[in-house]
Amino acid sequence: MKSFSVPVPDTKVSSLIMKHYFKDLEDAVKSDVIVAGAGPSGLTCAWTLADQGYKVTVLDRRLAPGGGIWGGAMSFNKVVLQKDVEWILKEADVPFVEDEGALVVSAPLFASKLIAKAAAHPGIRFFNMLTVVDLHSTGDKITGVVVNNSAIEMAGLHVDPMVLTAKAVLDATGHDAVLANLYSRRAGTGLIRESFMNAEKGEEDVVANTRMLAPGLFVAGMAANNVEGGCRMGPIFGGMLLSGKKAARLIINYLSENSK
Repeated sequence: MKSFSVPVPDTKVSSLIMKHYFKDLEDAVKSDVIVAGAGPSGLTCAWTLADQGYKVTVLDRRLAPGGGIWGGAMSFNKVVLQKDVEWILKEADVPFVEDEGALVVSAPLFASKLIAKAAAHPGIRFFNMLTVVDLHSTGDKITGVVVNNSAIEMAGLHVDPMVLTAKAVLDATGHDAVLANLYSRRAGTGLIRESFMNAEKGEEDVVANTRMLAPGLFVAGMAANNVEGGCRMGPIFGGMLLSGKKAARLIINYLSENSK
């Protein structure tokens, strides 16, 4: 007796994958907002914008999105957050334990829940294995990104990229601050780079440094601290979540002002 009453042949597997992937990719050519980097700040920003009705495209260059959450600290797969962000954990359905005035969560579960919250949203198109290699501009505004397949970029092959456009772009690429560095090289602006480890200060810095870097280009998470010289903070993530929320508010204000 067969296990499957409706088997799926290899040809249909291939055609269905291409059909649905390229439908999403074509839909992502024009978005309201592109979020580069699917770590905690980028994911939080993405679903917050999508909840407000904005069309969002999320890009991550790695095979597994989630940023630096997965390994916890030194492979001890727990991370810590401040009680102030309990409401965001509940929003993403992340279980936590309160201990000594802080919240402790499972790193793999935390990452998985944030990814699922964004990836399952009907207003978000989510792509891994896509690397941002340049910015797209119209006049003095950043109006999109130039992307290529991550494996092509890693191999150093000379293959032309393509453009995805948006009304606003968020750099949430973490320590590398990829988009901010691309802008800095083209515009001739300087970046201060992140400072030494100080979790308490760094958590405040990452929220304070979340801002618009140029018309249409925003920075959040560790990308923001790399631009402004904020401290790094290690396996504590409340600042990242609040940074994502702040970035969403700033982007909404920008889009509202520029739609008039």
